[in-house]
Amino acid sequence: MKRCKYCQEEINEKAKICPKCGKKQSKRKWLIILGFIIIIMLIVSVSGKDSEEQMKREYTKDEIVTYKDIEYSIIKVEKTQGNNEYWKPKDGYEYVKVTLKISNKSDKKISYNALDWQMVNSDGVEDAWGSITAEDDIMLSSGDLDAGGGVEGVLIWEQKIGDDNLRLRYYHNLLFDNEYTFEFKISE
Repeated sequence: MKRCKYCQEEINEKAKICPKCGKKQSKRKWLIILGFIIIIMLIVSVSGKDSEEQMKREYTKDEIVTYKDIEYSIIKVEKTQGNNEYWKPKDGYEYVKVTLKISNKSDKKISYNALDWQMVNSDGVEDAWGSITAEDDIMLSSGDLDAGGGVEGVLIWEQKIGDDNLRLRYYHNLLFDNEYTFEFKISE
């Protein structure tokens, strides 16, 4: 048994109208509001995927990737044995030099870091850049870009000669991301 919301008379639990006062026993407003909130949350969770989740993750080296209003592109990929006697790759390996361009198309300052880039080879080994040559390359380092700013720089890896499955991966935050944000297939 329950009580009528208006006259407080005891009535049947399933009664929709009080037999004594004749008033309709409406559902509690908070249940309706809660149901409405749950429906909205479900709609938002199903349709509210942001552009990061919807962007593709694999690109060719000739494509420009836009992520969070920042454009990433590969200007050049060069495989070399080095150009002097002091800096040479080990036997069976070559230097893979990737010239990257980062353009800030957003309206705020952003940070960039060479350590956000990892190369994966055919064996599935993922490495941070680290090879340095004595060539006249402008190495990509880390820093900030004002809105509208851009930077180009070279990263160099030592990889097996002829590896045709090299991929360059970008991690939005390498310290906290287990999954790469996107990757360029850099081999033909």
